[in-house]
Amino acid sequence: MAEEIFRVQSRRAARMKRVQTAQHAVGAFLLIWTAVEHLTGAHSKNAVLPIFEIVAGVVLIAAIVRERLSHHHSRVGWVELAGSAMLFVEAVAKLEQRHHMLFYFLSFIPPFMLLIFAVFDEKLRNGIYIKTTDDFLEMRLRALFPRRVRWNEVRAYRIAPKHLELIGDGRVRRFKTTDIVDLPAAVQWVEEQLRRRGITAAS
Repeated sequence: MAEEIFRVQSRRAARMKRVQTAQHAVGAFLLIWTAVEHLTGAHSKNAVLPIFEIVAGVVLIAAIVRERLSHHHSRVGWVELAGSAMLFVEAVAKLEQRHHMLFYFLSFIPPFMLLIFAVFDEKLRNGIYIKTTDDFLEMRLRALFPRRVRWNEVRAYRIAPKHLELIGDGRVRRFKTTDIVDLPAAVQWVEEQLRRRGITAAS
């Protein structure tokens, strides 16, 4: 049998995305507020940087609104991309302050990392899955550390309320399923894969 993959919708990933988006929104409003104060201040000399801060904040808010209204995923994470731009502007603003060189260097790491997340947004979304091959079943419900079990180690299975249990010779491997949004479809897909390989439900 060829490799087959079921893409999983993760509650944890969705929750982290919401928290990150909320943080970006708050950061954007604060950046705009601070920039407006700098522009209207009595001792304001350089208007270039505050203008860039306002633009970055507005673009980020627009990206958040666009993502909320859109019903399809883009190849690029536009919120993360706009957030990266905002953090980059903030890092540039910190260059006007007197700090150790290491502080300046560290200030540019968050926007760079967010830029990477933006570029590889689609790959990160697709990195949560359940996969089967001729030799094994693999579940990757987090960004790191997928769990894999070989078919010849499984004798039966059980669908518990919060776990998928794969039963072998004297050993039960449990895969937590509470994080899966589309759980019924995922369970149905896994059961079909198990039955096709002669693995039946435990009594």
